[in-house]
Amino acid sequence: MIRNKIFNAILENQTGQLKMIKKDIRPLVVLVFFMAVTVSAGAWAADEKRHGDEGFAACELLVRFHEQVVSADKIQARERVGARVIRTVPALNVEYWRLPAGMTPADAMEMLSGVRAVDHAEPNYFYSPGQVPDDRDFGRLWYLENTGQRVHDIAGTPGADISATAAWELETGSPEVVIAVIDSGVAMDHPDLKNNIWSNREEIPENGIDDDENGYVDDVQGWDFVNYDNNPSDYSKDLYGDGHGTHVAGIIAAEGNNGIGAAGVMWQARIMPVQIFDLFENSPFNATTLVVLEAVLYAVENGADILNCSFGGPSYSRFLYEAYEMAGAAGVLVVAAAGNDGLDNDRVPVYPAGYKLDNIISVAATNENDDLAGYSNYGSMSVDLAAPGGSGVVSNIYSTTPPERTVIFTDDFESPENPWITDGKYDPWVTVYDKTFNSTVAVDSVGNYHNNAFSYIRTAKPVPAEGFRGLNLRFNVWYALEQGYDFLDIGFAGSPDGNYETISTLTGFSQGIEHLVIWSNDAEFDDFYLRFALRADNNVFFDGVYLDDIFLSGIKWRFSGDEYGFKSGTSMATPVVAGVAGLVWSAAPALNYAQVRQVMINTVDLLPRLAGKVAAGGRVNARAAVLAAMEGTIPSGPSSDLAPDPLPDVAPETEASGSGGDSGCFIASL
Repeated sequence: MIRNKIFNAILENQTGQLKMIKKDIRPLVVLVFFMAVTVSAGAWAADEKRHGDEGFAACELLVRFHEQVVSADKIQARERVGARVIRTVPALNVEYWRLPAGMTPADAMEMLSGVRAVDHAEPNYFYSPGQVPDDRDFGRLWYLENTGQRVHDIAGTPGADISATAAWELETGSPEVVIAVIDSGVAMDHPDLKNNIWSNREEIPENGIDDDENGYVDDVQGWDFVNYDNNPSDYSKDLYGDGHGTHVAGIIAAEGNNGIGAAGVMWQARIMPVQIFDLFENSPFNATTLVVLEAVLYAVENGADILNCSFGGPSYSRFLYEAYEMAGAAGVLVVAAAGNDGLDNDRVPVYPAGYKLDNIISVAATNENDDLAGYSNYGSMSVDLAAPGGSGVVSNIYSTTPPERTVIFTDDFESPENPWITDGKYDPWVTVYDKTFNSTVAVDSVGNYHNNAFSYIRTAKPVPAEGFRGLNLRFNVWYALEQGYDFLDIGFAGSPDGNYETISTLTGFSQGIEHLVIWSNDAEFDDFYLRFALRADNNVFFDGVYLDDIFLSGIKWRFSGDEYGFKSGTSMATPVVAGVAGLVWSAAPALNYAQVRQVMINTVDLLPRLAGKVAAGGRVNARAAVLAAMEGTIPSGPSSDLAPDPLPDVAPETEASGSGGDSGCFIASL
């Protein structure tokens, strides 16, 4: 029924429910699903309604003990707050704790404040997602060569570019330079990217063994830290745009001079896909500290030279600071987006760009006229330089995307056509008008369901899912079920009366009408029947389940050659700088990260309109940077007296009360 099973569903075993998200989250801030336990229980993962408007995950804490603390003292500290250890990050000795329901991170931190065994504790913060080749659409890449051409109906100023064509006369990149794209994944099969994707040479594909003993099984081409599997493909392309990580990867290293599509700043490199987001419908899911932490350490430990971080958030994390510091100790350069709020980062920092580490370079965005983009953050001390990130009026940075996402099945129960079959013991499912939903809905029974009930509603015809990947099932639901004894099972099977595999289970009581999202990261599907089934024991019974607005979409993972699109933001400016850093390192591989960073700062095109806005006073110039590297006119280290960040025991309150990541570093396609 299903081909190429990955079947790494992520479950939260405290309630027996898969993750879900609530319907009433602000339009541009959607909770990401971060997972407690990995089990082989289906091909899907769903979001948990575990959202904190304070800017961090509710009921979660990251904790580190002092080195000499014995096991008994650790257990005592956990029991003090009633926490469970979900997993650990060995490189930093950080434990990821699940707190009891109703306990906030602030409550737990206060209770731990007098515990001498604890070195540091902090919330799990949120971070949100900047020679001419013969490539067909090179004329759209104004940021590489700006002749004043019109791109997406906007004309630019000649010369407002990074002098890429002149740089390519000196250097076009190297497959020895590994750049980790820490983002929503990368469409690794894209014709303009597939030859520039990193491969883990120490791992034997699909043998189910961690051959290189790095803790990740079959991580041949990176890792997905959202679904926690070895498939960091970018399935985020939706009905309206996106494909954020793939777009970033193409800016860095879409294959140059191959006669198709676009060209990256580097014609050749090795892109390491490291997934921390699933983006859908123009709204970024947030990544927590834990996921970013694991992603950064993975990239560093597996040989990345450059980390592209086109994301940010308002909250300082000591643990993330130390992870990026470890990256510097390993010789890794970090290129980070300054943010898209139009704010002064000297006053309101965005992280990771705001960490005072000499291996981080913070990037603002310019438009097609070499002006600071209206959306771009800036900072005369905190933002290093600028790079083309596109207009704030119409997105005009052109790059690679995944294939289009299409609707496979949808029903709002308003149509006279009935695509469902219902059956069951006692009461079958029926459709009725409901005042709470203000629409017609499907309910398991009229009134309370019975003891020992079993009833279902399933598709009358198979869902045409053959060849699709990244399936996304969404629906609205209200439910009242006996917690832990009565359940709604969502499942699928290859035949109407086949063995239905459960992909999500609900129990207990919903918090009003909830909007659930269930995500599949499986490689490829065949057609299947979708079923919602109520099952109850012989004890207590309640009102049951109300369903509405069922919507299933997926990506036909076939590339036609038209998988390109426009975006703008500091998320687009950041990979421009990462690509220039890669060119510099290709031309002068003996340089260290500090020298690569400084040569780009020293060789910017000085622009009066950027004076006082970024520390370097200008926009990156690829040719000047590569030439300086080749001629050896490079400082021995950072020219500024960059003081390291202090390491407070607790992050400042002003940072902990951030907006939950809505200072994200990208602008959706317009």
